[in-house]
Amino acid sequence: MPRGGKKKKGRNRNNTKRRDLRPTNNDGQPTKNSVKGSTAKAPFNHNGATDGITPNFDAFQQSGKALPNSYRTVYSRYKAATKRVFEYMQANSPEKNHIPREQIFVSSLVTTADWMVESRIPVDPDILKDLKFAIRVRSKVARSVYGGGDSGHKYLLDVLIYCWKNLDSLPRAEKDIIREGKEELDTNGEGRSRNRFEALKVTGEEDEGEDDDMDKEIFPSDDVPRPTLDAEAVPLQGLLDERFDCFMFLVALDDLMRCVVEKHRIVPGYADYIVEEGMCGSAIAPCLMGAAIATNMAIHQVRRLEIEFELHNPHISTPYRLLSTIMLPKRVKEVVQITREHGQNVCSVKDANLFFGDCLECSFRSPADPENRGSVIVSDFCSRFGVDGKGSEDIDKILFELQWLVKGEVPLRSELAIMEKTNITSHGWIAMSYIGGDRAIHHTIRLMQWFGSFAKETEKGKHFNVVPGFFGSSPWQPGRSHKIHTDLDELLMAEILPKLIYLCRDGVLSDKCTDLPRQNAIAPLWSCLRRFARSPEKPVRWSTAFAVHAILTSILETDKITAQVAVVCEKTFNSYFEQLDMACEYKKGVDGVFDSTHFQSHLRVVQYLKELGHPFYEPRARWNPLCAGTNFLYLTYFGNITVGTALIDDRSQLKIVLHLYHALIVNDILKSGDIPLLDWLLDGFENSRTFWGGPLPRKGKFVEQFWLGMRGSFRVAEKVMADVSRLDDTQLSNKNHLEMIEMLCRNEASVTTRLDPAEFSTSFRRICNRDYHDVVDKYHSKKMKQEGSGQDGYAFAVQLNDTSQAFVKEHGLFAFNLPALGVHLDEFVCGMSRFFKWDQLFKGTSLHDQNPRLQHPERIAEEYMFAHYVLGKLDQVMDPSELGRIKDFVTLFMYPFFEKLENDTNRFIWFRVGSTHPEWDSTEE
Repeated sequence: MPRGGKKKKGRNRNNTKRRDLRPTNNDGQPTKNSVKGSTAKAPFNHNGATDGITPNFDAFQQSGKALPNSYRTVYSRYKAATKRVFEYMQANSPEKNHIPREQIFVSSLVTTADWMVESRIPVDPDILKDLKFAIRVRSKVARSVYGGGDSGHKYLLDVLIYCWKNLDSLPRAEKDIIREGKEELDTNGEGRSRNRFEALKVTGEEDEGEDDDMDKEIFPSDDVPRPTLDAEAVPLQGLLDERFDCFMFLVALDDLMRCVVEKHRIVPGYADYIVEEGMCGSAIAPCLMGAAIATNMAIHQVRRLEIEFELHNPHISTPYRLLSTIMLPKRVKEVVQITREHGQNVCSVKDANLFFGDCLECSFRSPADPENRGSVIVSDFCSRFGVDGKGSEDIDKILFELQWLVKGEVPLRSELAIMEKTNITSHGWIAMSYIGGDRAIHHTIRLMQWFGSFAKETEKGKHFNVVPGFFGSSPWQPGRSHKIHTDLDELLMAEILPKLIYLCRDGVLSDKCTDLPRQNAIAPLWSCLRRFARSPEKPVRWSTAFAVHAILTSILETDKITAQVAVVCEKTFNSYFEQLDMACEYKKGVDGVFDSTHFQSHLRVVQYLKELGHPFYEPRARWNPLCAGTNFLYLTYFGNITVGTALIDDRSQLKIVLHLYHALIVNDILKSGDIPLLDWLLDGFENSRTFWGGPLPRKGKFVEQFWLGMRGSFRVAEKVMADVSRLDDTQLSNKNHLEMIEMLCRNEASVTTRLDPAEFSTSFRRICNRDYHDVVDKYHSKKMKQEGSGQDGYAFAVQLNDTSQAFVKEHGLFAFNLPALGVHLDEFVCGMSRFFKWDQLFKGTSLHDQNPRLQHPERIAEEYMFAHYVLGKLDQVMDPSELGRIKDFVTLFMYPFFEKLENDTNRFIWFRVGSTHPEWDSTEE
């Protein structure tokens, strides 16, 4: 690295050939390592579900709230845009003073558009963009759901396209004559910011909506025929109902599940790549983590969609009511008609729809479920609306037919033989690629609802005794699954759900333990499972169903290698904690390396995460691809990065080593690639301004920035700089040294600054802080950006691409077991002190008396001597021949030390750092 700390053009540390740092396989069983020490919780042990004591996580709880996403969901934007268009059209209608708003029909839009064209009324350009957005959303839903079969919604789409085509031919209104007060048209109370994706905008691009890039299938260039006005007038408000919202919600879920499928579909190919390249099996870990990042981001997005959907449609609070709204409109009309003919009170379509949704829930539940209201739901409904006996019989008959319809749509194994004799086609309600058909998510919902009643009746702390073979062939065999429903039912009900729910009720994820820090950000999968475990008797929520369905999807996509993946993942996970045990044992025999209270308390936090892989749980529950990837994610971002950075630098050893290595490179004593281990660390931490006291220091700034990175105090840095300028290396016994060291020990600033992972890890900032303010879209064309602007799928794809690429760049650093490596770096600093004989300076002194809070003030003395005698020389000396002693140190101690360390990487690398596989692709909307 040249002077000034910048890389020369063409020099890339990542391109330098390095020695292989792969670890060997670990065949040993997990070591028992009960966690000891002070704790905020009492020890607990339910039938072997956990070992040890919950540590105190207070020091690592996230301060402040995570940043909100930089975009709103499709519901709020679509509704706001549609409302603005309709109110604009009504305001410009020639009949605006004669037609009440509630009596506006779809055909009125055609009449208004024709009148505006004839009168050549200038059109608001923002309204054209709102109209285009509404058309795009409706077109997407039409292609995915309607298939041209829903006449009412298809008619509205034709009308909107006709209106856009005609209004687009009009002159644009000037900004100063656009109707006042239009800001108030936003239903969410937000201003009409035209670019809600400012963070995703590429400099120099024009705003979306350019004519040259329009999708010709949606916005044809030829004239659009005038829609025939229906003889039966269709009210406009009637087509802005919750049914369309339901379709939009399912389309969004299908898009997100597609991402889950595509990311896990890479895993088998990457496993073959590992074998072909002769890599260690643990190299599968970063691939699984990449898939888990995408899946957990998708689960988080589903939770946001679910919340906003319920805000717009609070009465559609369960999946069953949503399915009823979509699939049973004719049955709803029948019930409304029955209540009109045989009832005393008025039953609205909304009331009937909620009734059918609740009936659907009863059909999805087990007949033995105490929460199943199937025996009384019809009588309660008839009593509410005063329906007579004849009407009650008719509604009872409809409910009976509905129960058979459900058995035919989502049959359990015991129902298959009966349903094969009927003409009912199963799994056809949701005609979508990734949550319908062979991957029907509502089949998963039915299984979860059945298990929920069973879980509610099972006492906490007791095992779930599921009868083998009730839901499918037992035991489940990998390599034979072709669809999620039926093929994976037994696996889900007999192995995965019992163990995962037990983990959430009585294990490390239970309420008996302190909430693991950042788990909502890193692992939304766990949050969904915990919520289901708390109240399994309640109707299953969409986000929970999506999370469990994603687990099944990950298994289906990796079916042929699921067993091998589980074995490798368990060994890889356990190797991390075995390395911690080896490091703790090793440091006992290293002269000058001590255990501090800080190290022990932080180490307990990391060791506690071993409970996530407790051998009590079935391997397919712990180590299926998604759960394994999520376990690795949490161990990486919280255990290894959040806590690990505090441990690898608990005695400033990381700062000393990397500041030394960087200064040696700048002075041409070493070059990039000479010590591969330090190259990886330098790559990982070079962007942290806290670590370096600013940008990478140039010659002349080594001492100053080292001390700023150490203490963050300009005053102390200035004193050290002044001391360096007047002392030389022949004055080891000079009392000024001791006076300066004693001052540092007494000074409150002697506590080292704690590293913030968000400074050096972009993927950490994206995942843990949800900070996407500076994402850049590198993968979509200009046309795709314009078409995707304002849509959830596009924004999600941009955020996921950026996060995934950041992870790929950083997973080399993540492969290091940072706490274990910190022990060896500490050993290096102690050896450097002995080599330069700094330890002779403070032997027999009373440094402890200067500050009783300091356990090991000798390290402060070593920091000062390092800054003075090593960095000071490298800062000031221009003639390399005057650095003889430092060169001797590099040759005689530094090189041999790290060469020996790199030959034993099994001590501090817990998964293989492989090359980027060609299938690590970006995600498109």
